[in-house]
Amino acid sequence: MDLIRWFFKKNLDKLHNAKVLEFASHNGNNLSLFANYNYYCTGVELDQKNYENAIYNFKKIMKYNKFKFYNENMLDFATNFKNLNANVFLIPNVINYISKNDFKNMLSNVRTNHLYKYGGGGYESFLFLKARSIKDHRYGLGKSVGNGSFILENDEFSGEKNCLCTAYQEHELVEILQKYLNLYDFEVITSENINIKNKVYIKDSDIVIYGKIK
Repeated sequence: MDLIRWFFKKNLDKLHNAKVLEFASHNGNNLSLFANYNYYCTGVELDQKNYENAIYNFKKIMKYNKFKFYNENMLDFATNFKNLNANVFLIPNVINYISKNDFKNMLSNVRTNHLYKYGGGGYESFLFLKARSIKDHRYGLGKSVGNGSFILENDEFSGEKNCLCTAYQEHELVEILQKYLNLYDFEVITSENINIKNKVYIKDSDIVIYGKIK
């Protein structure tokens, strides 16, 4: 819902000949919004099944034809792919599974390799990012590996046991995005929900940042 509100609030439905890039594109659900407005959609998804479902959904169900999905690690994609020049860059709910250093290196490669459009001439690109907050119930559940990251040895409820969990503070995330993507004209929202998982009430807390990058 955060993504849909942002999309129309910023008049992204009015862009012409636009491109969108999403890391962790899952089954293509987020990108389908953009496809409905004639964007060329590029999705990067590590999970083989999600990747196959995205292609099936776009090709067979929704009959879109301006898309390309990659079954690849987003870190490798950011390193190896060049000159995509997307107008919109989406990073939803995925950087919590990588270290902060990997995140910074990824952003640096995204910019160096022109995966989003920038460089004067009135160009402006848009960013949507959703990340895990230190207020989330998972923060601190397990073995610390430094710099705000934990191996979730003690998480019995959310299906992420033994996964890496990296959480951020709002100002920290903004500073990283400003440094590596030249984030500006942005908004920061904290999204908190109480969910029931395995009959246990747990608190999910996310940071949502949307703005422009140059």
